[in-house]
Amino acid sequence: MTKEYLCNLCGESMCPNEKKLSGTWSSDSPHGLVEAKVVGGYESYHLFDMSQYCFNLCEPCLRKLFVQCKIKPRINHMNFPMILDDNAKFEEAEEIAWQTDQSHYEYRVWKDDGKYHQAYVNKKCNMVKDCPNRAKYTELVSDEFTEGAACEEHKDNNSGCINCKMVPFIPNVLKPFL
Repeated sequence: MTKEYLCNLCGESMCPNEKKLSGTWSSDSPHGLVEAKVVGGYESYHLFDMSQYCFNLCEPCLRKLFVQCKIKPRINHMNFPMILDDNAKFEEAEEIAWQTDQSHYEYRVWKDDGKYHQAYVNKKCNMVKDCPNRAKYTELVSDEFTEGAACEEHKDNNSGCINCKMVPFIPNVLKPFL
């Protein structure tokens, strides 16, 4: 029998079973801070000396906690490049990493909430969250049309995609005829 992991803060399962645009996705392994342990120190006021506290925090609760932090968490092994000038300080680099991570997370949530699709239907750019610009390009991935729509300003946002190219915008009403 598989062990059930529950978040101590919200009480939800830590093994995601979420509905995404690509379908339902589920996992048997817990996501988040799993079986974390902390021990109170000598003369500790908030956590008692010689007491070990064991807890779990799910990913949504961790994200909410991170947003509340006055000093944001340090982020390593990002999937996107950090561009800094020669005079940038390490602290500035960490702040940029956090801002980029949070921006990517907000875009993911926006997309999963159906707003990416709605922007495409409304003939708006959906390469960035809530872009007000009219779409001028449709994204092809491996020569198949997608709902990716870009304005002039954001047409290069997927430049790292090997099998992607931008073509003049094709609205959803024309796609069945292609």
